[in-house]
Amino acid sequence: MGYFLLSDGLLSVGREGVKSWTGIITPQDTVEEMQTSFRVPSEDDFDGVDVKYINPVTWAEETVQCRTPENPFPRKTEAYTIDVAMTADRAWRIGMRRLMKYLHQRRTYTATTSMLGWCHDFGDHIILSDDIPTGKTQSCLIDAMIYDFQKITLHVTEPLDWSYANPRCWIQFQDGRPSSRMLTPQRVDDFTLTVPYNDDLHPDDWIMDDPDIDLPKLLFCDSEKGARHGIVQEVAPSGDQQLSDYCT
Repeated sequence: MGYFLLSDGLLSVGREGVKSWTGIITPQDTVEEMQTSFRVPSEDDFDGVDVKYINPVTWAEETVQCRTPENPFPRKTEAYTIDVAMTADRAWRIGMRRLMKYLHQRRTYTATTSMLGWCHDFGDHIILSDDIPTGKTQSCLIDAMIYDFQKITLHVTEPLDWSYANPRCWIQFQDGRPSSRMLTPQRVDDFTLTVPYNDDLHPDDWIMDDPDIDLPKLLFCDSEKGARHGIVQEVAPSGDQQLSDYCT
C-alpha cells in the first residue's frame, strides 16, 4: 500500500512493507526520557474492515470484506472507502493492512530530540533504545576507532555488559543512519570490542577528531530480546529547537 510522502519539501510516494532501518534513537540523542504508552484492547476497537472500491471493469462501487480466520463475524467493522478503480485483491490487501494495525499496534513510543528528528520521515522503520538496566540494551559513544581489512576495533565511553546472551550491536553513523545489519562483537576488554570489517561500515568516512561533529554511537543489546523497533507516525516540533518522534 502506498501513501503520499512530503520529504525535504518534495512530494513523493512512500510504500508500506518490509523496509531497512533508517535510524536509531538512543538516550544520547534525546533531551527527555523516552515515553512508552500501551493501548489495552477494548470493545470499541475495530476487528473487521469493509473496503469499498470501484471495479475497473463495471465502474460500479463494490465492497470486499477483510476478516481474520478466527473471527469471521466481527463485533465492530470499519467502513473504508477508496475512491479509485482497483481490483478486489488489491482492495483486500489494503483492508487487511488496516485491520492488522487495529489488532496489533498497541504500543506508542515518544522520543524528544534536538535535531535528529529531521532525519526521519513518516513510515520510516527505526530502532529505539533506553537506559533501563532490565531492557537489555546499552548505548554509548565510540570515542576511538582503528581498523584493517579483517576487523574494526572500537573503544567506547561506557563499560559494556557482556553477560547478555550472544550480544549483538548496531553502529549509528554520524549522519543518523544505522548499520545495515546487526553486528557480532568480540570482547577485548570492558570498553573495547571488535566487529568484522565490511565495506558497508565505511570506517574511512568516520570523523573522530572534530569537536563540532557528534561521535558515532554503539547500540549494544541482547540477541534474544534485542532493541525496540518502531514505525514513525509523526515528527512534530515540541519547543525551542526540539522535535518529538511518535512511533508505533
